[in-house]
Amino acid sequence: MYVVFNYKVHHCFNKLIVYMIKFNFLITIILIAFLSSCDPGADDDYFNRKEPIDTTITSDDLNLKISYYGPLENTIYPSVILGLSNYSARENYSLGLIKYKLTTPKNKCSLKIKLLQSTVNNETVFQEQLDLKGRKNEFFPKINWNYEKLKSLKQQGTVDLSFTCYIDNKEIDNQSLRLSYRSVNECVYGMIDEDGNYVDLKWMFAAYVNEDHPEIDNFLQEVLNTRIINSFIGYQEGSEFSVLEQVYAIWYTLQTKNVKYTSITNTSNPSDKVFTQYVRFFDEVYSKTQANCVDASVFLCSVLKRIGIKPFLVLIPGHMYMGFYTKSDKSIFRLLETTMIGSIDLNEIYEDKTYVYNLNKYVNYLTIDTYNGYFNGIYSLEYVKKEISLYSFIYAVDNNNTQWDNDLSKLNNPNNYHYQMFDIEELRKVVQPIGR
Repeated sequence: MYVVFNYKVHHCFNKLIVYMIKFNFLITIILIAFLSSCDPGADDDYFNRKEPIDTTITSDDLNLKISYYGPLENTIYPSVILGLSNYSARENYSLGLIKYKLTTPKNKCSLKIKLLQSTVNNETVFQEQLDLKGRKNEFFPKINWNYEKLKSLKQQGTVDLSFTCYIDNKEIDNQSLRLSYRSVNECVYGMIDEDGNYVDLKWMFAAYVNEDHPEIDNFLQEVLNTRIINSFIGYQEGSEFSVLEQVYAIWYTLQTKNVKYTSITNTSNPSDKVFTQYVRFFDEVYSKTQANCVDASVFLCSVLKRIGIKPFLVLIPGHMYMGFYTKSDKSIFRLLETTMIGSIDLNEIYEDKTYVYNLNKYVNYLTIDTYNGYFNGIYSLEYVKKEISLYSFIYAVDNNNTQWDNDLSKLNNPNNYHYQMFDIEELRKVVQPIGR
């Protein structure tokens, strides 16, 4: 019995040992599996990632800075934006007035910056893919300017531009940029750049030449009503006389409207780095009948270009006059001193049944034959006025010939920005009419 019992006990113990071994093995396997899951070195890829699992990004990570073009001193000049708008669109070129500067917050992410609508712009969205964490990025996005609003700005003001920045479509930062804006009549003709150098921008005066202005048609009808010419034919007749006759008819019409010279050119712009001049648009000269040398020159250039005669502007220190080609190949030209439009007042010459007023004031603009012919009843007072106007036109055409000859070497020097000639046809490749 003892042997049998001892055998059974021994057998059972052996089986228990086997079970325990198997159980311990199973426990060991489970324990190893459990411990391996807690082993810091078990998933090297996880802990060796270049970015933490928490990818929360703050505005500090982005370090976004939004700035406006420094030399313009936080000021929007509508004339610059409008004058260069077609060129920048055609060339797919940004004016670079607003700069986004930021740091890439992680290796791969999408950037979106939204500029909200304001007085001067429509909503604008800029998007870009970024990579390489820590990289410094600079972008000069195209701004969706409100061109129609810019055309209507007649006095200075202030505007706040509001920007919202998104990374991977998550809003990260909000910023605003306070800018001032100037009147659309302020032509920027020069400025001091970031290096302290003078940048000549006088070609921007060509933006105020607007051959597409809708009021020109009304004015041209007035010109035809004078019966000096029957139609506008540009260079079709081929003679220099035909071109001069068309220009004279325009000149006479302006004098019948009593357009007067005014010396107003200054603006209220306080900047000592951006240089501007007040320039009237075509409709302002047409309705208010006053103009300075620039106003009158761009007005006449607008009309001549509309009727197919090629004009140019001449700029010398403190003054501007214009010229026009009397041959389509530009081989012959004439100059015109536009301030002399107001040298006579045709409206002060009038008559009643017994007397003619102020005619003797203009005897130097009349031939003796016309003067005597009027009093003998041969010529009408309207005929006399046209002759007075014609002689004032001739004087204005001849006025700058000597000045031109003296300045020719300076005008041909591209480095002398005080003396310049601006061919409107050539400048149209860059500068477009502001389009008011």
